[in-house]
Amino acid sequence: MSKIGIRFKLILFSSLLITSIGAASSWYFFTQTKKYLEAELKKHGYSLISLLVQDGEVKDSMNVSQKAFFEEPIKRLRALDRESELAYWRVFLVPDVLLLEEKEVWIGEKLDKIPMSYNIGDVTEPVFDVLTTDNGEQFYNLVAPVYEKNTIVEEEFAAQIFGQDEGYVDEEETLLGVVQIGLSPKRINRKMQTILWTSSIPLGFIIVFVGIGVSYFIARGVVRPIENLVKITDRVASGDLDHTVEVKAGGEISMLASRFNKMTKSLKQTMSEKEGVMTELRDLNKKLSSVNEELVNKNEELVETQERLVRTEKLASIGQLASGVSHELRNPLGAIRNAVFYLNRKMSKIESPVIDEKIIKFLGIMDKEIDKCNKIINNLLGFSRVSKPTKVLSDIIKVVNDAITSVNVPENIKLTRDLKSDLPMIKIDETQIGQVFINLIENACQEMKDGGELRISARKSNNFLEVEFADSGDGIPEKELKKIFDPLFTTKPKGVGMGLAVCHGIMEKHEGTIDVRSREGKGSTMFIKLPLVG
Repeated sequence: MSKIGIRFKLILFSSLLITSIGAASSWYFFTQTKKYLEAELKKHGYSLISLLVQDGEVKDSMNVSQKAFFEEPIKRLRALDRESELAYWRVFLVPDVLLLEEKEVWIGEKLDKIPMSYNIGDVTEPVFDVLTTDNGEQFYNLVAPVYEKNTIVEEEFAAQIFGQDEGYVDEEETLLGVVQIGLSPKRINRKMQTILWTSSIPLGFIIVFVGIGVSYFIARGVVRPIENLVKITDRVASGDLDHTVEVKAGGEISMLASRFNKMTKSLKQTMSEKEGVMTELRDLNKKLSSVNEELVNKNEELVETQERLVRTEKLASIGQLASGVSHELRNPLGAIRNAVFYLNRKMSKIESPVIDEKIIKFLGIMDKEIDKCNKIINNLLGFSRVSKPTKVLSDIIKVVNDAITSVNVPENIKLTRDLKSDLPMIKIDETQIGQVFINLIENACQEMKDGGELRISARKSNNFLEVEFADSGDGIPEKELKKIFDPLFTTKPKGVGMGLAVCHGIMEKHEGTIDVRSREGKGSTMFIKLPLVG
């Protein structure tokens, strides 16, 4: 729901106020005019009845009780009634005799419905009242006494009517009767209707429209500066502090605009200072971030160098130990192999029924175990004697395919190759890299004893050639991921833990990297990155 604006409120309030004043003025004008016309009608009635009771023919007619003599006085009375307001007239003789009773033809009410509400003997001076008939018709009723002796001049009678009886001397008089006349207020009502529709209502409308116009101009003069102030306030609230309020009007609005401009100027200065401080803080934060980043990088380099140093020392110690142990073990194993060979040869010359089959079986076991020991010794010697690679331009796809051919991949393992044909030639030692690939393929197959999928892919990435070996085996626990390239660490029951260590050493000699990503139950992926020819 939209809010009512201050302009509308001010116009509405001013219009209602002026309308109320206009309505009150029109009502006051109407009522005062009606009172004035009623007073004029009442005064006119007193004038008519005073002339009638002072008329000598009226007194003579009442003395002789002849109503025929009333024709001329009534004619004169009707001649004076120019507005045709005289409605009826009556003449009563004392004690209570109706001498004359007449009415105008335009009076619809019968005279018996307009009673004489006074006792003749009680009427000592002119009296006035308003009579309302059963049909709702009103008459201004006047009753005045008629005395036999004409001792009251018209001026004195009028003085009695209006309460100015100074100098009047009452003399003893004989009451002949009373005269009753009635005036109709229809002319007043018609005139009031005319005044209402030609003066009061148009005056009210004029006042209303003038009031609305005046209210509009007042509202325009008062509200426009306020609306301008509201617009500037909205702009200031949105962050635009470059606007000021210009109000030409004086008074409180001008003072408010001046205070607002001062506030905006102060706020702008404060915001400028704040922006300066924020700029300094941002610059300082950037410097701190840069220093912190350098410290982080230096720390990472230091940690990496330290780990490399520890690893180098560890590998050197293990290599030295492996070299010594290999030499020390190889000689006894050679003697044992020769003894087994000699025994096998001697046993082959003996006739079959004499030979104990268990001896032949155990000699075969000994020979196999000697082969395993030689393999372990060769791995130890290979780890300790990783020679400098002899790099030649090679086709990585051929190296991968040769490695796959060298490994007996079980039938329950699906082998998928994604090797791009447009891969560039790369400078590597094919024998050493082939050894790495063979090791990774064998490890993947050993992880998928119940079958699975081995996916081998190769692609170019920036200045490196990447080869991935992804299996769907059991995966490697997260806590063991950092140890798999350490010498003598293995998760296999019969493993030695030298295969991935040798691979890591070969990759370092090629200035490449070997990394792993694994999730338990989801499999493992080995990443090989080899630098391309510059």
